[in-house]
Amino acid sequence: MWQHPGHETDRDDPYLPGRMNRTPARPAWSRHDLWHLGAASSTFVALAFTGFIAFVASCNVHELGHVVVALPLGWEVERVHLCLPGGGGVEYSSIGHWAGNAQGYAGGLIAAGVLAVLYAWLFERRGAPLRSPRWWAAGVGVVLPVGPQLVVAFVEGTAQPGENYTDRFADTPALMVLVVASMIGVAGLYVWRWRAVWAPPEWTDEDP
Repeated sequence: MWQHPGHETDRDDPYLPGRMNRTPARPAWSRHDLWHLGAASSTFVALAFTGFIAFVASCNVHELGHVVVALPLGWEVERVHLCLPGGGGVEYSSIGHWAGNAQGYAGGLIAAGVLAVLYAWLFERRGAPLRSPRWWAAGVGVVLPVGPQLVVAFVEGTAQPGENYTDRFADTPALMVLVVASMIGVAGLYVWRWRAVWAPPEWTDEDP
């Protein structure tokens, strides 16, 4: 049954998929809400907090991803340095087959995949970014490291055995520009995705 946009029953949840609602979903907030200082401040805090957690977590998953793939290929792992307080890394006592390829790509690709799955589970499936600017910004923070992880995966995967891939970033400033551009690109796609959600179809008197 159609209802006026200003009236909702307890059974209507704007965050559930359309088939589960008799009233079509409508946006719970708009970009104009960010004009308020309190909302803007809390949104920035949510972005900074989840972004920091996501970068640290993805860094650790990155290093473990190297190990998971390297061991079956015959690499012998001597030590794993997890991220925080310092940077991460893996020390190998011997190098196996497919030296700079599979295990090099593995770290970044696995980390990016874990972030995508985590976002889908915690945010997308629950429609969380529609609830408030803070949830929306928290989602941005979770997916922000995806781009850099993919860039690093390419750099590490194309490195030669025994080569320190970080030297490439020092010798090629364009790679750092690419890392920044990848973050901007991911954030841009995210904004585009949720702008589409913010503009649902017009209210109709037809059941979804």
